[in-house]
Amino acid sequence: MDGRKSILIIHTGGTFVMESNEQGQLKPGDYAFDYIDHTINTLFDAKIVQTRLLNIDSSLFRPVHWVKIAEHINDNYDNFDGFVIIHGTDTMAYTASALSFMLKNLDRPVVMTGSQLPLKNRRSDALMNLVDSIEVALYSGLKEVAVLFNHTVFRGNRAKKKDSWDFDAFYSPNYNPLIKLGIGMEKKLHRYLEKKPGVFEIDTRLCEEVIIIPFFPGIDFSTFSIMVRNKKVKGIVIEAYGSGNIPSDNPGLEELFKDAAANSVPIAVCSQSPIGKVNLGLYEVASKAEYYGLISSVDMTTEATLVKLMIALGRYQTIEKVKKFMIGNIAGEKDDRDAGK
Repeated sequence: MDGRKSILIIHTGGTFVMESNEQGQLKPGDYAFDYIDHTINTLFDAKIVQTRLLNIDSSLFRPVHWVKIAEHINDNYDNFDGFVIIHGTDTMAYTASALSFMLKNLDRPVVMTGSQLPLKNRRSDALMNLVDSIEVALYSGLKEVAVLFNHTVFRGNRAKKKDSWDFDAFYSPNYNPLIKLGIGMEKKLHRYLEKKPGVFEIDTRLCEEVIIIPFFPGIDFSTFSIMVRNKKVKGIVIEAYGSGNIPSDNPGLEELFKDAAANSVPIAVCSQSPIGKVNLGLYEVASKAEYYGLISSVDMTTEATLVKLMIALGRYQTIEKVKKFMIGNIAGEKDDRDAGK
């Protein structure tokens, strides 16, 4: 070893590496590796290594790909001081959330980034985001999974994509950014996640049999009850109105709650409004939610709620342990002050 810090760039695909085919449609390309080798290495006094783990559009991502990334980081963990993951934007929030739960006791940064335009495009944001990500992986002192976009670093399980056109594509609705990059690096150290005691390890167990039910006026819940009774679903995330408001006078919804309770299917409630907290006791009409043991996501994003429920069901066999995991603050994904509610 030459004493320099080392960073592993993990390619998974996405717009960052895309190029146009003969019909002018974007498809994953193979040019980014060489381009980065010739461009990045001269900018940093560090050992920067690239690996192509995947090369797919992020809309094709499935939980098996989260596991593959976690295992790759685990295999290379002792050889690098930080990791940068190049990923498509559409499902980045899901992958970031999954990795935040799977990578336990992190003591170095895992920075996810991507771009709105391909690296080959003359106005691309790809190189800017990659340079920023390497800078953060080398010098930030983060010990968690983060998402970096447009000179801003967010906690990974707090981030959401907000814009498909603007370079300022991500935001963190209920937790302020960890770092802002301008002329320098403005670190908000009080927002950093502290390393938990214990050695680094991964736990990639999960259950994919989870669905999201977005509420809307007139929704028919009978199909979901049939799925529960037929053992086609093991967990449910409800996207309720506002602060967790639900149409509890709907007989179909109450039937769903009864079926879920009878079949030990946990139901987590998040909000269609990304900013703010779920409070199942705020409205009288939501009182049945607490009666049936529904789990408040508090201020977690929909993405983090879904992934966390998948992982809880993969790790635990009883609904009591699943609920305890969902209520707890595992990786900074929710407000601690509401951890017992």
